[in-house]
Amino acid sequence: MLGRTLCLLLPLVAASALGGPLDELRSLARLSAVDLAELKRGQIVMERWPNGDFPRGIYLESCYFIRAPMSVVGNAMLHWEPIRHQILKIRLYREFSLLPAADAFETLQLLPAISDDQWLLERTARMIQGSELDGLHLTNQEADFLRQEAAIPSASWRKIFRRRSEALARAGLAAVGPYGTDESISPAAEFRGLLTLAPKAAQHFQPITSAQPMVASGKPASEAIGYWEAANVRDHTTLQLGVLAAQKTPDSWQLINCVYYPSDTYFMTLNLFQLWPMDGGTLIWQVGFVSAPFRSYLGGIDRYVAAKLMMQQTIDTITAFRADVEKGR
Repeated sequence: MLGRTLCLLLPLVAASALGGPLDELRSLARLSAVDLAELKRGQIVMERWPNGDFPRGIYLESCYFIRAPMSVVGNAMLHWEPIRHQILKIRLYREFSLLPAADAFETLQLLPAISDDQWLLERTARMIQGSELDGLHLTNQEADFLRQEAAIPSASWRKIFRRRSEALARAGLAAVGPYGTDESISPAAEFRGLLTLAPKAAQHFQPITSAQPMVASGKPASEAIGYWEAANVRDHTTLQLGVLAAQKTPDSWQLINCVYYPSDTYFMTLNLFQLWPMDGGTLIWQVGFVSAPFRSYLGGIDRYVAAKLMMQQTIDTITAFRADVEKGR
């Protein structure tokens, strides 16, 4: 066990030997130009990288500076409520303990009167009536849940979210079911595949990616929470189930934010954050990934478009988050 712990800590030890946070960032990131003075003036440096060999994945890197202490920034990342920012298009949001309490999903509601909800309600209704899954991420057993409670689709989605979140809390991503009948496309498989796109970052972030709750046998994260949200994705409501976790040391924090189960459209989003304390605030390196059913016959066009959207969404989120943290000081 001691040997395993030492292996997990090596990326952080190696980085700390290189010098200050900015030197560490430059040694780790694939960003071409990082100027601390510009970062402190609000610049967000961001670059998207080649697709790599994982056909369902895209990834980008960014760095930025927030004028608040590292612990303040890290705790805000764990407990931030994005629902307050209309630009992020999140209608419902709820944080819950990793093993969810009885009322964790009580407010999850799909309503016919809300236009964004109609797409998901209509496809749920078609599936209940015997049609194919039509883009919904459901196993055969989960489809049966919906058919058994056809009159209250929100109740069935709540049940699906509870079962998947309990599986994660019990035994990590490997215990969470696949997105459909193809068992090769599962949260654990997508997580592994996305990390292959950025091997250097994957090695650096092992202390958090190999921790519980992501991996059942890993060292427990310093803090971990679950969350769910109803967000507008491609002009309709997608229900999203995620986990946030942090490994904290006095000199740096690593955080992970992973949506490991969306109701439709894509498979996974994964964001890794390295936080370093600096004079006047916190330096942040963020590595973001998305997994989706991209179509190979388009020659990568849909991946290119998705990456452009991902970049804008990342900028919008960073801008909103930074404003909230700096305003709250």
